[in-house]
Amino acid sequence: MNSSIEEKLTNELIVLYRTTGEEIGYWGRRFLQSVKRNGGYATVKRMLKPRTPLQRAGLDVLLDAGRPDLTVEAIILKSEYKQLFTQEELKIASERLGEYGKEVSKRNKNRDNLYPEILEPGVKYVEGAKKRVTVNGYERNSSARKACIAFHGCKCSVCNFVFEEKYGEIGNGFIHVHHLKPISLTNTQYSLDPVNDLRPVCPNCHAMLHRKNEVLSIEQLIRIIDKKSR
Repeated sequence: MNSSIEEKLTNELIVLYRTTGEEIGYWGRRFLQSVKRNGGYATVKRMLKPRTPLQRAGLDVLLDAGRPDLTVEAIILKSEYKQLFTQEELKIASERLGEYGKEVSKRNKNRDNLYPEILEPGVKYVEGAKKRVTVNGYERNSSARKACIAFHGCKCSVCNFVFEEKYGEIGNGFIHVHHLKPISLTNTQYSLDPVNDLRPVCPNCHAMLHRKNEVLSIEQLIRIIDKKSR
C-alpha cells in the first residue's frame, strides 16, 4: 500500500469537508472526525458499505444541491486513488455515482415549489439575494433547509407537531423552516449555519412567529401557548 497516496487521499477528504461546508452549507463533522482519527482510506472503506441513516442524511444534502461531485465515491474514482481499492469497491463507487446523477435529475424535476421559502437555490449557502416572484421576495436555499431538517428532524420546534403522525405517509418529511434571524432584516447576503440559524416549525407556528412587525422568538411563542393552555 502506498502511504503517500493514502495521505494525499486523507488531505483531499479534509478539503472536501471544507468545500462542502462552504459551497453547500453542510458541515459533516462526524465525517471529518473519522478522517482525522482513522485516515481517509479507512473512512472511505467504511462508507462503501451500506449507508447509515446519518450518512444518508449528509448524502441527501449533496444530492439536493445537485453536487454528486462532492461525494466520496467521486473522489476515489480519480485515477490517483484507484490503486488503493479493489475492483469490487470501485465498481460499487461507479454504480453509486451513476445512481446519484439519476437521483439529482429526479429531484430537480420534482422540486417542491409550494412555498416561497423553497425557491430554486444556487449552490452556495448564501441567503438574502432578492428574487422577483410576484413581489420582491428573498431567496431561500433548499439545501440549507435540508441540512436543518437532517439535524433537527421534522417536529415543530414550537408545538411539537409532526405531519406524518397526523396524516401518514403524505406528511412524511413535510415541515416549514424558520430563520432565527429574518432575512428581510439583513438587506444583504449572508452565510448561515443551518443547524444554529434555522429551526423546523409547522405552518401555523411559522405564521404566528411572523404575525407582528417584530418577529417573535420560538421561546416567546412557546410561552404564549403555555399561558393559553393554563
